[in-house]
This record gives sequence, structure tokens and C-alpha cells, in this order.
Amino acid sequence: MAVGESGITVMQLAVHRKDNRKKNQRRWRHRLVALGTLVILAGVVLAFFEWREQIGSTIAAARRFVFDNAYFSVREIQVRGGNKVGGNEIIAMAGLRHGMNLWDIEPADIEKRIVKHPWVRRVLVRREFPRRVVIEIEERKPKAIVAIGKLYYVDADGVLFKEVVRGENVQFPMLTGIPSEELGAFDPAVRRRIQDALRLGDLMAEDSHALSEIHFDAPDRLVLYTMNHPVALHMGWGDWEGKLERLDRVLTLWKGKEERLGSLDVSFRDQVVTRFRRVPQ
Repeated sequence: MAVGESGITVMQLAVHRKDNRKKNQRRWRHRLVALGTLVILAGVVLAFFEWREQIGSTIAAARRFVFDNAYFSVREIQVRGGNKVGGNEIIAMAGLRHGMNLWDIEPADIEKRIVKHPWVRRVLVRREFPRRVVIEIEERKPKAIVAIGKLYYVDADGVLFKEVVRGENVQFPMLTGIPSEELGAFDPAVRRRIQDALRLGDLMAEDSHALSEIHFDAPDRLVLYTMNHPVALHMGWGDWEGKLERLDRVLTLWKGKEERLGSLDVSFRDQVVTRFRRVPQ
């Protein structure tokens, strides 16, 4: 066996060269695999973008077909629940017209416009596909009238919602004794007091004692005047049912002679304080 100057035999040199060839082959194989992978990935990416453009174009075309299609043109506009406010007025406030595309209508925006009308308490707008818009109105109902420079309606929520104009119904109790600045400030506490007083007014009406005036004499005193009897009824606050029972007993005793009564105070528990009118001598 031949030995070189460096001490490496011919056989060892041959093995070494063979190993180098194998390493080079593996290295090139890895490079080819990596290059092939990159080519495949590039093809996939290009195909994806082309597919996405096609899908986007298809979606855009479908969107145009739906949103611009005359099939969804408004043919019917219904207004339900409005008595004080006419349907044409509501439709004008809504900005609706026949021929509009139903998809272009935003119910929430329309509701915000309509609810600004003083008679409107709540409003619900909905689209009924393919061609109808429905507007449902809940109107405010006057429960009393208050005077602060002018006359205004008050609803069961204690809200001053509209000035009373000539020709409108004024057969409601007058609310008196509340400072105008408190009424105008929409104080929640004042509104609650008005709500309670109006509930009492409803109980009185159910008991055949329709009211002509509800006077807020003090934070803890409420004075009522009925349509039937010119008697001041001092009610206080709370326990309305019990107080009405005591009131009815006294009025029954004085039936036909109510003109002699100046006032009845039922704000005390289990008793009624009666004050008589002075009889001219």
C-alpha cells in the first residue's frame, strides 16, 4: 500500500474523495428541494391573489345586483298607531318616498328624527322585505295641564311635552304650586312627584271624583279640588287607597250638604279633619 509524504494512504484519499462527492450531492439535493418549494409557494400565492380578485369581483357584482335591484324598491309605507300625528307628516319626517331602495333605509336614523315630534313617545321602524316599510308610533297621552307662561300638556311620565294651542282639549286637571324653574329643569324628583299625583288623580277618577286641580302645597302636602264638590281635599302623600276610603265615608255623610264644607284633611292616620265654611250672618 502506497503511503504519501503526509502519511495518508491512497485508499484513505479515495474514501475521502468519495465522502466529499456524497456531501456535495446531498447539498445540491437540499438546494433543489428548497428551490422547488419556493416555486410551489410562489405559484400558490399567485393563484390565491388571482382567486381573491375573482371572488371580490363576484361579491361586488352580487352586492350591486341586490342593492340596486328594483325588486327591493319601496312600494308601501305604513304608519300605525298615530292619531294626533298624521301619517303624511310622519312619512315626511322620516324622509321616506316610494321607489327608494329598501336596503338604503336606516331604521335607527329614522326613529331619531320621528321621536323629536312632541306627540311621539316611542317609535319603531322596520323594513319588511321586499318592498314595505312599517312605522309604529306610540303617542303621548295628556294627563294634566300646567301653566308656565303658557299652557302645556303633561303626560303620565311627568313630562311637559307640548304647548296647548287653540282648539285642543283642555279638560284635564291643572297642576299648580310647582315653581316654573323646577318644571323647566326636568328635575327627576319633580317628575316623580308629578307621576305620583297623577296616579292619585286616576284613582280619584275611578272613584267618581274627577279632579279639576292638583295643587302642590309643599313637598309633603298635596291638595286636590274635584269637579263635583268645591271642597279642598288635603291628601298628603302615600296610602292613597286608605285615604280615599276615609274621604268617601265623610262625603257620604255630607251628601247634599257639601257646600257647607270648606276643606277635608285626610292626611292624618285614621281620622279626617273637617273645616266648615263660614255662614254669612
